Amino acid sequence: MSVSVALCFTGWASAQEDVSARQLEAMARLAPLAGDWVVTGQIMGPDGAQPLEPGTAQADYAFNDRGLEETARIDLGSDGLTELRTLFSYDPYREIYRLSVMDDAFGLLDIYEGDFDAEGRLVTTNLRADTSYPIEGGQLHFKLIHDFTASEGHDFEVHMSADGGESWMLYFDQHYARAG
Repeated sequence: MSVSVALCFTGWASAQEDVSARQLEAMARLAPLAGDWVVTGQIMGPDGAQPLEPGTAQADYAFNDRGLEETARIDLGSDGLTELRTLFSYDPYREIYRLSVMDDAFGLLDIYEGDFDAEGRLVTTNLRADTSYPIEGGQLHFKLIHDFTASEGHDFEVHMSADGGESWMLYFDQHYARAG
């Protein structure tokens, strides 16, 4: 009996090492996010695109390199300064990236899930988790696109949908350039 328990434990430990290796490999794909950034961009409003004042973002690996945490401070002009905290993780059992995002304006934890697309962009939505925002006559969902394909910095877009993801409209368009 002790031999079969030892063999079971050895098989389990080996499977856990494989899961851990896949998780670390997936998180390594987020390396372009790590560091200190100057964030510029625009927000789409009823009067068209409005430029954002330059903001900042800091992202560092956390939880033994199994997570990446970003704090971004975005100046929305007359709407004030907002701070966003995002925790990036990878679920090796479901083979999906998961982001949890909280802002200081609403304090609601928003959950996004997705993966890298064929163009090398991390695309996540809050559709499955349905952590949507109520609007008159429905719900507002979001899609986040992190594009690491640029040679200098990376781009980040937020799209919104009022029809459950059937169509998307650009809401934020930001560029991250290395600080300093």
